[in-house]
Amino acid sequence: MAFRWRSACAIAFERACSPVRLRRLSAARRHRFLILALLAGPLGGALLYLAAHAVGLRLPAVSLSGVSLVKALLLAPVLEELIFRGGIQTLLDRTARGARPVVRGVTVGNVLTSALFAAAHLWVAPLALAAAIFLPSLVFGRLRQLYASLLPAMVVHAVYNGCYLVTGMAWSTRF
Repeated sequence: MAFRWRSACAIAFERACSPVRLRRLSAARRHRFLILALLAGPLGGALLYLAAHAVGLRLPAVSLSGVSLVKALLLAPVLEELIFRGGIQTLLDRTARGARPVVRGVTVGNVLTSALFAAAHLWVAPLALAAAIFLPSLVFGRLRQLYASLLPAMVVHAVYNGCYLVTGMAWSTRF
C-alpha cells in the first residue's frame, strides 16, 4: 500500500510540474504573446539606442562579417536556448519550487534561469547591458513554457540578436 501511495504522489507531482500545466493559455493567446515578443525586439533595440545615447553607455563594437552574423543569428540563439531553457529551466521547472509562479506566468525556474543567462553575458557585455538582458530572457523562458518547445524561443532570440546588431551598427556610425 505504501508503494502505491508514493507512486500516486509521484504521478501527481509530475502532472503538477509538467510544461503542459504551464500551457493553459489558448492557442490564440499563446500566438498573441509570440507576436508581441517578436515586435518587442525592434522596440527594445530603439530603447537601447536612446538609453545609450542619454546615459552615455558604451555599446560593444559590432562586427558584420559573415562569421559574426552566423554566430549572432544562428549559433548563439540555438546553443544558449538549448543550455538555458532546454537544460537549466527544464530541470528547475520540474521541481516543486522551480514550478512555483512568481508573477503571472513567470516561474521561479524562469527567473533563476534568466539571472544565470544575464550573468553569462557579463563576459561579452558591460554590467548594465548584461542586466538588461534579464527581461528578454524572461520572455524566452515564458515562450518555452507556453509552447513546450525551444523553437519559438530560438526564433525570438535570433530576432532580438538581429535588432541588437542593427542598434550596434547604428551606434557605431552615429558620428
